Amino acid sequence: MTLLSCVYAKTRNVLKVQNLLGHCSQHLDKGETHQGPVVLGIAMVAIAEELGLEMEIRSLEHLLQYGEQNIRRAIPFALGLLYISNPKVNVQT
Repeated sequence: MTLLSCVYAKTRNVLKVQNLLGHCSQHLDKGETHQGPVVLGIAMVAIAEELGLEMEIRSLEHLLQYGEQNIRRAIPFALGLLYISNPKVNVQT
């Protein structure tokens, strides 16, 4: 998942974001921890898109509310990636 996320970084591919969100909705067995890098991958794909930024913020808020613990741990890093070149003061979790 990490390599796949790096391949699609800054491509603004909405279908890839939906695919990655689908990976976040799966429940993990013991010993599996691939959902944290998937959350970072969502941010990397949408990093250069101004209009999709708000959609990604809403998606991350839903993951923060309903996601598992390893997803919630990766969300602050994903928010940092989304606003790395365009900082805003109103980003809060």
